[in-house]
Amino acid sequence: MQFCVFRFLGNMLNTVSLCVLALAFAHSSAASNAKRGLAFADSADPTDISVAENTQVSWVYDWGTTAPSYLADSGITYIPMQWGASGVEDFAATVQASGAKTILGFNEPDMSSQSNIEPATAASLWTQYIQPLGADGVQLGAPAVTNGPTGTPWLSQFLGNCTECTFDFIPLHWYGEGLGNFYNYIWSFHGEFASWPLWVTEFASTSTNVSEVQDFCNQSIIYLDSLDWIGGYSWFAFYRETSGSYYNLLDANGNLNTLGEIYLDGTD
Repeated sequence: MQFCVFRFLGNMLNTVSLCVLALAFAHSSAASNAKRGLAFADSADPTDISVAENTQVSWVYDWGTTAPSYLADSGITYIPMQWGASGVEDFAATVQASGAKTILGFNEPDMSSQSNIEPATAASLWTQYIQPLGADGVQLGAPAVTNGPTGTPWLSQFLGNCTECTFDFIPLHWYGEGLGNFYNYIWSFHGEFASWPLWVTEFASTSTNVSEVQDFCNQSIIYLDSLDWIGGYSWFAFYRETSGSYYNLLDANGNLNTLGEIYLDGTD
């Protein structure tokens, strides 16, 4: 809630001007949430990022290694990702040139339709090309697996092969219905990989009931904010409404919809 302090300045114009300035300052100076991130899937409409500025969001990624200008200029911290095996030999140099302080590893390597890397191969690539960034003080986020049946087994095999690797946190992805199912999954994941903080870098309710999706988002971000072993999270995803989509944060015109307002400015 925002308040205006009115002072008698001799005329109504000055009073209204003071109120407008106070409201503008309150919005622009609102502190962002260090955990809350943005999965930017809206490259066809890059200027939409403007609606995420001066909100609760503090970091953004777009599954790429280098921030495009519209994200670099947004004022929101960009986190590069090494999505798959291709180009991994250039990743460290790219990160160092950008000055990034945090990175994300391979995207859903347990899925054939995603980065699709065998655990032993991923461990070898990590050791040679990504691990050295840790010595430069870059925070290393491990590969992010799915919540499907191949996810945690892949991660366990990867960690078993990557014996000289260090990680500052482990990202994970979750899609499904029901807060209880989501909470049970992240707690189970935490129990299995308790040595590391977790970042939930993709998550969403797949319900086709708009009210259920909105309630899921509202309740889940409150809960994630309360857990000290959750270091970050990003709802999937920041993009415009499309046919059959229920978890998009933008409407068809690139404005925040109700879900977007909950996520970008919620839990006050």
